[in-house]
Amino acid sequence: MKITLFIIPLLWAFLLTACTQATVPLASGVNPTLPTLPNTIATGTPLTAHNFNINGRILIYKSESLYVANADGTSPVLIHTIESPLSMVSLSPDGTKFAYFSGNSLYVKDITTGRVSMWNREMIGSIGGELRWSPDGKKIALACSTLEVTDSLCLIGESGHIEYLVREENIADGKRRHEYFIQLQDWSRDGTKLIFSYYSPSEKGQKQDFSIYSYDMTSRLTQRVLDGKAQSMIFQFRGASISPDNKNLLISGVGENSLFRVFVLSMETLRLAPLSLPQLPHTSYTNPVWSSDSCCYYVHAEQGDADEHTLMASLTGDIRVLDIQGVVLQWIK
Repeated sequence: MKITLFIIPLLWAFLLTACTQATVPLASGVNPTLPTLPNTIATGTPLTAHNFNINGRILIYKSESLYVANADGTSPVLIHTIESPLSMVSLSPDGTKFAYFSGNSLYVKDITTGRVSMWNREMIGSIGGELRWSPDGKKIALACSTLEVTDSLCLIGESGHIEYLVREENIADGKRRHEYFIQLQDWSRDGTKLIFSYYSPSEKGQKQDFSIYSYDMTSRLTQRVLDGKAQSMIFQFRGASISPDNKNLLISGVGENSLFRVFVLSMETLRLAPLSLPQLPHTSYTNPVWSSDSCCYYVHAEQGDADEHTLMASLTGDIRVLDIQGVVLQWIK
């Protein structure tokens, strides 16, 4: 079962007519084991450096609430209750500030004090995607539209100043294509690269026209790393995140069989390949999130309408079942 996490009102009619809903599947009861998956262990088994390097903390979404927990899902702490639909959420790298987008405004909540401040000084619209903090926790990147600039990657600080990093004309031969949109996907942990997509919403059952780009924060240069038209594995694009060492992208998408799959794209060779996850009937894999290093990632496994599980997997195909009831949204130091 997939439950819509948010739908956001936008400033302009063209955004309203073309906006797609972002979905996050929620756990509806996690079984203690997942016997249909090969190479699994019982939930709750300690994960050591011998099998997975797992440390830090994670942000988990469950039952209209957001929690911060240890990297293995233990000791969850409630940080925010979702009382109205939110579009995008993100924790600062040190886990002390929680950002979310609501009602054409960007809000930041101090987790210790509970104080909430609005960072933007003018109304902004967004087609969705991700919020991402700078490594120093002083700025937030997102896709936004303002009265001044339509459809761009924006950088906003606490002062409210908006810096426009990438505008649509920079990647669309100087033209405005009203049926295409920019979405932020990720900001590398070292702060050097932004990953974003440029796409057109498509009808159900139709192959989506999309591309994935990397933006270098130092050189200010943009590089297309995947042309959706030139590949046949991903039928519908859903998200991308860059590994801690900046060498690989995890890409979530829908295959031609209408099931969600996870793919890996080498940033060096630009080679795209499916990840080694069990290809079981009626099983979708969504929400891949890199863990503390570049070997492993969290992923949500959904088997039909009944069973949902949180897995940790390596790029080489090792899989473990975690005792996490909910969806992992983000890794934090």
